[in-house]
Amino acid sequence: MIKFYNTLGHKKEEFKPLKDKIVNMYVCGPTVYDYDHLGHGRTFIIFDCIRRFLESEGYKVKYLQNITDVGHLMGEVDNGEDKIEKKAREEKVDPFEIARFFEKAHFLDMAALNIANPDFSPRATDYIADFIKFIEKLIFKKHAYIIDGSVYFDVGSFGDYGKLSGRRVDELIAGERGEKDLKKKNPADFALWRKAEPNHLMQWDSPWGKGFPGWHIECSVMAQKFLGDTLDIHGGAVDLVFPHHENEIAQSEAANGKELARFWLHSGMLSINHQKMAKSLGNFITLKDVLKKYDSDTVRLAILKTHWRRPLDWEEKALEEAKKMAIRLRRARIEAQDVKTGYKTAIANALSDDFNTPKALSIIFEDLEKLGKSDFDYIEKVFGLKMKEGKKLTPEQEKMLTERDIAREKEDFKKADALRKELEKQGIIVEDTTEGTRVLTF
Repeated sequence: MIKFYNTLGHKKEEFKPLKDKIVNMYVCGPTVYDYDHLGHGRTFIIFDCIRRFLESEGYKVKYLQNITDVGHLMGEVDNGEDKIEKKAREEKVDPFEIARFFEKAHFLDMAALNIANPDFSPRATDYIADFIKFIEKLIFKKHAYIIDGSVYFDVGSFGDYGKLSGRRVDELIAGERGEKDLKKKNPADFALWRKAEPNHLMQWDSPWGKGFPGWHIECSVMAQKFLGDTLDIHGGAVDLVFPHHENEIAQSEAANGKELARFWLHSGMLSINHQKMAKSLGNFITLKDVLKKYDSDTVRLAILKTHWRRPLDWEEKALEEAKKMAIRLRRARIEAQDVKTGYKTAIANALSDDFNTPKALSIIFEDLEKLGKSDFDYIEKVFGLKMKEGKKLTPEQEKMLTERDIAREKEDFKKADALRKELEKQGIIVEDTTEGTRVLTF
């Protein structure tokens, strides 16, 4: 039995998809105006591993992760300037050039982390016509209204508003965009479509005039288009619970009359010096910078040591500790025998209980030398590790290894040791065994 903590019910619940052994999973993807940081990496690694685990349990996972290339405003509550537009103005380039550049960078980072591609990665700007049709449906059902070329969702028309976050409508702060829109029915009403100012770089024709979509609408529309009215799993970081996911629920369920998602899974925040890591705060560490020093196994283990729902305050030493874990895993994998054990079942049981990776890793490392080859195959598959691969050696590093072998043959152990230490600085562990030299790369 697999159980996940469901934010909607605020408890662990048995996971059963709507269709036997088929899981429709949607995870909010990147807003492509800058490089991904470690906070994004944590979320995407977690849901990549959840997907891998479900697949290892015999489920077919249809995984969608959107690309936000318009509509995500700078403010936390439906206000401010579009993030991609702001970047485009700063760089003095077309916003689509910004979006495509950082979209490509995102997928390069994901590949470097050994994160499997989603089955679907739709861009928001490719579905503007679908957004407009969805908004028209909400207007027809009297869940949305028009003000001066903008369209707002009427939160008062949806009785379940706040069921995910626990927030009450009368407690919510008015959304602002430059100045308060005093014509809104309710201060908490949020934009489905925004009227574009003449100098706005990204705008489209609509029945209400030129404008652009709100941030929340894209997830509702693309989830429905690719995966149907009701998702088995909707995932994302915990900071998306409100307003983003709350607003998704309101507009989707108001339009379709069906539950948007049965399970809401939210990963804990990654902070640095106890402050949320965020592009907007300028305190972020990019994935591409981390991956210059550490390989994907190290980064993944550093993330998975902490339970996926718990906050994680980032420190450099977490990577150094994870690197040691990765070295131990690779050594043990090389020495593993082709024997049957009960460890795979024990690891799977830990993961079945709210995807408890710290417990699973504890099982692995407590009896690491007793694990069989098939156990390591399972660990690689579920945790997305590449224990057998490692980084490729450069020609210069190959030359240093050859020189070290020659030095050892000549019993010039001082030179051999110096070369070993230099290689270790470059992430290459050289071990001399009875069967010859063993090389582990990181």
